[in-house]
Amino acid sequence: MSYQKILVGIDGSKQSDMAFNKAVELALQNHAQLFLLSVINGERYPTTGPSGYGFVDHSIYESAVEEMKKRLGAYRTKAENAGIKNVTTEVSIGNAKLELAEHYPSEHGIDLIVIGATGLNVVGRLIVGSTASYTIREAPCDVTVVKTDMKNKKLDIKENSYPEI
Repeated sequence: MSYQKILVGIDGSKQSDMAFNKAVELALQNHAQLFLLSVINGERYPTTGPSGYGFVDHSIYESAVEEMKKRLGAYRTKAENAGIKNVTTEVSIGNAKLELAEHYPSEHGIDLIVIGATGLNVVGRLIVGSTASYTIREAPCDVTVVKTDMKNKKLDIKENSYPEI
């Protein structure tokens, strides 16, 4: 059994950095294509339209999209320098859980998702929910949740957080 299409969720956190590093190793071992996906959360909001809901004009996300494209470009370069021949990057706007766990894997034939464990505390997970938990439950393929660095050491709690926005 080998994986041919490996997807990594990139959100700028230390956890996604660790997931990326381990996914690169897995892609090298399996001679797999590597997909790097970053999802900018763009949720529905109430409107006066017939359905009562609509979507925010995506132009408000332009700066966040451009920033993530730059980051993914750096990840692509690092993966290619490590020897991965086929790296695909994409930044999308939508529901991160749905895109990472369901839509993108189904549309691209992904057979392994590598994702960082959440950096949120219990209260944060109750309010926001855990993308990792959702992905494990709903993904149509195998999921690897990365909780350690390349030496299999857990991150120091001070490093185990998301970047400031």
